[in-house]
Amino acid sequence: MFKISTSKDAIQTSSGSSFINASGIYDVTIKFASIDVSSGGAKSINFNVDYNGNSQTIYGPYIYDKAENPLEIGLKLVNSLAIIAGLRDGDQPTMEVETHNVGKDNKPQDFNVITEFTDLPIKLRIQMEYDKYNNEITEKKVIKAFFSAEGASAAEIIAQENGESVTIGKDLEKQSKYKDNITYKSGLTEADVSSWKASRSNNKSAAPAPKPVANKTAGSLFK
Repeated sequence: MFKISTSKDAIQTSSGSSFINASGIYDVTIKFASIDVSSGGAKSINFNVDYNGNSQTIYGPYIYDKAENPLEIGLKLVNSLAIIAGLRDGDQPTMEVETHNVGKDNKPQDFNVITEFTDLPIKLRIQMEYDKYNNEITEKKVIKAFFSAEGASAAEIIAQENGESVTIGKDLEKQSKYKDNITYKSGLTEADVSSWKASRSNNKSAAPAPKPVANKTAGSLFK
């Protein structure tokens, strides 16, 4: 017969993970956000966040391709975060080179940092994406949306400032319907990914460190 247990494992209601490793909406603090320039010249934005007292890097979207053409999806995401951070029409994010200790060795590295995003508490919607590269399964955490710590979207913030009638948190509620979604590419299935996770469960490595600043300057974020 089933016996009641009051052990910590038995009564715990969630995984209690100290790292973001599944699709969902998370309360995090952005410790710093940095612009990375690839070897080919494309620009992306990465986020070093604090979640449950632990530092983790979320590799964000590309915002300019190697020809300096703007990438709408990525820039739209960054624009929404900028509004949440307090920037408004015509403002330019401030970028400075800063040194941060990162990685399991806690070594100092230089980064092109957007200062307005530093120490910013937010809600972050992540969707896991699985694909194949060189016949190996890859895992990616895709940023789908940003919200303020109070749950307001950029659109709700601006609507409220403009005196419009708005329900703060409505956009977050809509996004919550999709918070458990997972993207499978290259013909992968849930079973494929589950098997892959099981095979590597005994070989877990530490969360990767954010990418340091490249030799190329990041330049202006919005043009």
